[in-house]
Amino acid sequence: MKKVILMMLAIMFLGTVGYAKGSGTEDKSKSTDGVEAVDLGLSVKWANMNVGAKKASGYGTYFAWGETQPKEYYSWNTYVWSRGDSQFLTKYSTIDKKIQLTPADDAAHTNWGGEWRMPTVDEFEELINPDNCKWEWITQDGVNGYKVTGKKTGNSIFLPITGFRYYANTQFRAISGIYWTSSLYTANPNKAWCLEFNFSNVEVHYGNLSSNRFSGRCIRAVQGK
Repeated sequence: MKKVILMMLAIMFLGTVGYAKGSGTEDKSKSTDGVEAVDLGLSVKWANMNVGAKKASGYGTYFAWGETQPKEYYSWNTYVWSRGDSQFLTKYSTIDKKIQLTPADDAAHTNWGGEWRMPTVDEFEELINPDNCKWEWITQDGVNGYKVTGKKTGNSIFLPITGFRYYANTQFRAISGIYWTSSLYTANPNKAWCLEFNFSNVEVHYGNLSSNRFSGRCIRAVQGK
């Protein structure tokens, strides 16, 4: 997979802790007030904020892959498409051979409606391609993340570091941004593709940090042009 390596001073990263929290706010609201589709000159338009957020720097809502509502505890036992174990998946598996979330299981579509949906793995690859977009590590409203600017249009979006929900905890919120795609990792259906980044590295991956489908991650929605 394509990878963007963004070199910055390592000293910026010293002193951070995996369980530390940033100053963004987690919001479970379904309101789409203020949501805009930003044209970065790509095959789709990208939302200006995360699903469930009220501003660009907000974390938004954490969803397990293929679930459309947040919850307090994220595990195989609470995952809707599992019988309590990673080996017993009831949907999006080697049995039904579904590899892309349907609209009914797409948290962006079910929460925002209209043409909004979760991005595919290819659409995230397009976003991180250095020929298409410039990625700049910044702080917005006290929250670290990337300003992503389309080279064709000059328009930009902000992707905050979010961490992820694992069991009852939110982990790596001050260190990493982790966003679901709608694409299953077919080599291991327990996992799904996601965007992962920190201050020095951006990539589309299936497991640098746990990408088990039951874990809760934020979502940045897209619309077709």
